[in-house]
Amino acid sequence: MATEWLSSKEAARRLGVSAATLYAYVSRGLLRSEGTNGQRERRYRADDVAQLKRRRDVGRKAESIAANALDFGTPVLESSLTLIESGRLFYRGHEATRLARNSSLEQVAQLLWECDDRPFAARNLPPLSATLRSAWQAASALPPVDACLVLLPAAARWDHPSWVEDRAAMLDTGARILRLLAAAVTGQPLSDRPVHEQVATAWNVPVEHAPLIRAALVLSADHEFNASAFAARVVASTGANLYASTIAGLVAINGPRHGGLTRRVASLLADLRQAGDIDAEVARRVRERTYIPGFGHQLYPDGDVRAVALFALMREFAAGAPELAFAERVAAAVEQQIDRKLNVDFATVVLERLLGLPADSALAIFLLGRTVGWIAHAIEQAAHGALIRPRARYTGPRPSA
Repeated sequence: MATEWLSSKEAARRLGVSAATLYAYVSRGLLRSEGTNGQRERRYRADDVAQLKRRRDVGRKAESIAANALDFGTPVLESSLTLIESGRLFYRGHEATRLARNSSLEQVAQLLWECDDRPFAARNLPPLSATLRSAWQAASALPPVDACLVLLPAAARWDHPSWVEDRAAMLDTGARILRLLAAAVTGQPLSDRPVHEQVATAWNVPVEHAPLIRAALVLSADHEFNASAFAARVVASTGANLYASTIAGLVAINGPRHGGLTRRVASLLADLRQAGDIDAEVARRVRERTYIPGFGHQLYPDGDVRAVALFALMREFAAGAPELAFAERVAAAVEQQIDRKLNVDFATVVLERLLGLPADSALAIFLLGRTVGWIAHAIEQAAHGALIRPRARYTGPRPSA
């Protein structure tokens, strides 16, 4: 009997999933696919699709849903912060891509934290203790995330109001943390200036290009229950203060499957810059099953809206720039091979290269923007007053009788 093959569109329709999820099934060995006469479109075995559908349908019980909830699955907690729906991103009902064009990170913080501008008053800076000064010297030569991880505990030790659970005190603490991390990332003194202005000044970005930094910060502010936000929220649920929650978020964002992915994108672009034939080099990586970072996102099967927005702004502010043209050439070659569109990790690294920013700047921008989201999640969780403590589905050996 001849094998029946399905197009990617038909396979996704039968399974009721997005194209990105379909590709994820292939990468996990749940589906087989093959190219069709050298074309970009791939086809999928119908029997694999039918078998996978049966397994999923049988497994749609409460226990099965819970078991898969933490892997881009069923929502596990309530939140009023961020909505990702129909390929769009909203902060408390406001479209993030629109906010990126006219709002500062501080204004987005006011939206997500549900406050006015009082926490961002000029006087509200972290206390400069001797401990913090010593930590500052130790952190000066470290990469952005590491520098922040050195400074946060030192600042927390002497920021006594940070342990007050009053909402106003928490909001003030959040602003102090954001300003501390902006100073840590830029290597500049503590300041009450908008974060994007501090970053642009420290990295010698022309004034006319500062809106690109601002937009990247805003687009990074929150993304629902991503790994770092969830880590921050779990810590907040224990009653720890905002410094502790932010430390949890920083530790998580540094991983190579989260914010640290930007380093892998930077390496990819550097390698492809040296390649004589971009298409051939990308094709070689695909043949050898080499992971190509910066493309695809399970929540945006039709393309990461944050990346689309940031690229649109880069074209407006730097039309014809060689670095931008090179990046778009790479994106086209990758999409041709694996049918995945660029994501925000790729876009922020391109911004880093376009503006000639220091190494790891893409991650630094991401962490500064996401700090606003971590604090928002921590404040929201503190208001809930519940400990996040899921149960485990035990899979080890049973006790002997």
